[in-house]
Amino acid sequence: MTLFRASHLRRTFLWRWWNFLRFIARGVRIHPTTVIDGRSEQITLNRGAKIGARVNIRLSAYGELFLSNDVWLSHDVEIESSKKITIGAGTTVQRRATINGSVSIGSGCIIAPNVFISSGTHPFRVYPEKTIREQERLIVEERGDLSSLDRPISIGDDCWLGVNVVICPGVNIGRGSVVGANSVVLKDIPENTVCAGVPANIVGSR
Repeated sequence: MTLFRASHLRRTFLWRWWNFLRFIARGVRIHPTTVIDGRSEQITLNRGAKIGARVNIRLSAYGELFLSNDVWLSHDVEIESSKKITIGAGTTVQRRATINGSVSIGSGCIIAPNVFISSGTHPFRVYPEKTIREQERLIVEERGDLSSLDRPISIGDDCWLGVNVVICPGVNIGRGSVVGANSVVLKDIPENTVCAGVPANIVGSR
């Protein structure tokens, strides 16, 4: 079966209901409107995980997704990766959040609505005289793909990311930290600190 046909099959009504039935037997609840575009061996969903309506999960041939126990993905969450995404036990990812690339999120975290977390970026300085799309094409020609632009993101246990937060490539957020609403995080955040702003700066501690 070609990749196109397999991807199309995974989006059909019957396939989505099959996912609902086979996972509920394992103690995992997946809403029938959720689309999981990836092979079964690429996805680990542990007992108590819940995936809400219209969640869209897209994994390339080398992508992986690991949800630990009692993870909750609210409705309209989007996850896409050609690397590995892990989400720790009891973490909640609220509506319309987006997680892309190579991302590790710890246990007991709160990811508020509309949060954007991505380890990838678009090149705009590699060949400054070229358009962004032309730079991407040249990098693929030279290096085979765009994986060299990926910078993994790590978020420790017990972190709270407020509504509309953006976490940029390569950022590490220490355990117990809080990021205020509408912040853009460009650099590492130490443990047990509170940060806010564009760009985000430390404003206090827990």
